[in-house]
Amino acid sequence: MNKIAIESNQLKSILKPEWIGWLLVIVGIVLRVRQYLANRSFWGDEASLAVNIVSRSFVGLTEPLGFHQAAPVGFLFIEKILLVLFGNTEYILRLFPVLASLLAVYLVCRIALDDFGKAGLFAAAMFALNSWHVFFSSELKQYSSDVMVALLLVYLSLRCLRDEPKVRDFLWLGLAGVTTIWISHISVFILAGTGLTLLFEKYIRKKKIPFLWLLLLGGAWLASFGIDYLVALRHTAVNKYFLTFWEKAFLPLPPWSDIPRLVTIYYKFVLITLNGTDTGVDLMIPILGFIGCLSLFFRQPGKALVLTLPFLMTLIASAWQKYPLSHRFMLFLVPLTLLLMAEGLGRIYSLLAKWQKHVALVVCVLPAALMLSLPLQNSIGIFKSPSTISEIKPVLKYIEENKQEGDIIYLHYRSVSAFTYYAPFYDLDSENVIVGVDRQDPKKAIARFLVDVKDLHGRKRVWFVLSEVTECGDCEGDPLQFFTDYLDENGTMMDSIVSFNSSAYLYDLNP
Repeated sequence: MNKIAIESNQLKSILKPEWIGWLLVIVGIVLRVRQYLANRSFWGDEASLAVNIVSRSFVGLTEPLGFHQAAPVGFLFIEKILLVLFGNTEYILRLFPVLASLLAVYLVCRIALDDFGKAGLFAAAMFALNSWHVFFSSELKQYSSDVMVALLLVYLSLRCLRDEPKVRDFLWLGLAGVTTIWISHISVFILAGTGLTLLFEKYIRKKKIPFLWLLLLGGAWLASFGIDYLVALRHTAVNKYFLTFWEKAFLPLPPWSDIPRLVTIYYKFVLITLNGTDTGVDLMIPILGFIGCLSLFFRQPGKALVLTLPFLMTLIASAWQKYPLSHRFMLFLVPLTLLLMAEGLGRIYSLLAKWQKHVALVVCVLPAALMLSLPLQNSIGIFKSPSTISEIKPVLKYIEENKQEGDIIYLHYRSVSAFTYYAPFYDLDSENVIVGVDRQDPKKAIARFLVDVKDLHGRKRVWFVLSEVTECGDCEGDPLQFFTDYLDENGTMMDSIVSFNSSAYLYDLNP
């Protein structure tokens, strides 16, 4: 064998799909660990949940949460256990989300290689590089664990669809379902789809699946969900604040009654799936997804149902006003979409390859490369400079180092939860803190801010903490500038500290 042949065989060995898959897993892990180690400040939503976890007992976490928060009770319990065992830090509170995200990277790759062949590597690459999933991997919220749960249940469901499934496959699926119902709200969408798929396989495709197995699975899942609903979920399901806040994110009924809302929801999903909407490939999702669905239904209808029924269940729940279709709430559907798109690419290649392999390769590689270009660029940017929303820690540290006895701290209403969480770490006197009106009514909060500033006239040293300022009523221009201009009209700025999307200004409000 000549040297060229040997080198060619070595290259083929290195480029085996399994090795490429592991490389993608490593890339996905590195990106997520890099984001996690950046240890960014909790922003308002995270801090709101953190305050609940820190301040409440396990029993208290089953009751309606403060700061208009909601999370699966199992997720909250895991966070509370980690906090009790290892202490109250951002690293500890974000540990479960990041571990869940790392497992999700592996699961996507495993499903892609086991069930979609070489084309599945496209889905694995898109997911590993996806900046939305990288960011939420270090977010103290349930969204990354939602993704992990969805993929775990899909992986276990696919094992039960094999030609000769084993009892342990159904046992693992049953145990996972009972457990994840408590950890992730979206588990019910996956489990409902899986249950219908198994019934389809037994009664339509005549597979030898014992009815007792299905009965035990369904009964265990329903019992677990019923207990979870009685313990905690019933509070969230009827929460008027959530229903009002997410009103525009629910699927309209009938769907054609609000086309602009449908378009908005679609482009939100495009954004989180392709990492943008400006790449000229927005239509790749419906085109490749549709081809992938058809291909998978003809090839293996059971797998097709496992991957597609969660979409139907999610849409039904949204139309029922039980689940909003906003960016982070749809993250768990992204890997399922990517797998269907990968199936579509693979089908197009196999059909065209019968005619001309080179043409088939070009037709498939070009759109795949175009879709991969934006997440690749974003991932490089995130690795260089991890994403953050608001950096309030430097602001509070500066106040701690420069405050004097008798200083007053006034909190803009969007700063309240982050300040509440971090204040004990910076020895800030809670007795001299004035809290702005709750963000449930921004217009009322802005009007109250103006009144509060007037009421503080005569005070020589007032720190105004302004974080995540995104609205100012009917004002034009920069919202933050609106507040600082008003403060300038009523006092003299003595000091200031400006961080990313968070700042504090010391004012003398003597007339």
